[in-house]
Amino acid sequence: MRLALACFALLASACSTDPEPATGNGSAASADTDAGATTTPRPPDTATASFRCGDLLAGAVFDNLRGELVLTIATRRIVLPQAISASGARYADERGNEFWNKGDQATLALDGQRRDCTVTDEVSPWDEARSRGVVFRGLGTEPFWSLEVAGGEAPSMQLALDMGERPLSVAQATPLAARAGFKGVAGDGSAVELRISRGDCSDGMSDQTYPASIALTVGAETFAGCGAFLDQ
Repeated sequence: MRLALACFALLASACSTDPEPATGNGSAASADTDAGATTTPRPPDTATASFRCGDLLAGAVFDNLRGELVLTIATRRIVLPQAISASGARYADERGNEFWNKGDQATLALDGQRRDCTVTDEVSPWDEARSRGVVFRGLGTEPFWSLEVAGGEAPSMQLALDMGERPLSVAQATPLAARAGFKGVAGDGSAVELRISRGDCSDGMSDQTYPASIALTVGAETFAGCGAFLDQ
């Protein structure tokens, strides 16, 4: 990870210098050049890392081919184009959001707030779910519960109810029209239906705002919470 980040911090200049040009003529000079030649390594097309930025965990995908950075912070996905910088790798948009990476350190300016960042092995539960192919994740409180929906034409749904003490699984759920939710039958025979309504949602226990509110029905029980699509 550290080598990959160092490459991206240098980007166009890559991670090493070009060899000194060969001088002279003839086969002997050519042979010496071939023997001593080094190849400038090409930066990877993409590199990924996680950063701890104060109270935020940020997932970062550095896309060298597109010249952009994709940041995922909880349910948010922010794309920042590469910008000119005297050192390091800088990405910024017209709204003043900026990520300036120098090796294992970075600064993040987001929504008018600036934070110092450092590389971490921590991964947010949202990014961890993304890495497993989860397309929707939701949660609720009192008591805490959560759900995940995998991708595919007949996606599976995994529910963790009652503080995770009551897991339920829907092997093949049916997507509702316009991605308005999913429905199916759990392994214990309970009918399960998830309704998704786009719009700001608060879980009532934190300052975080989610992009969707959800209504979950399991048999005769109903649950209300918040969530987000992770493939958008």
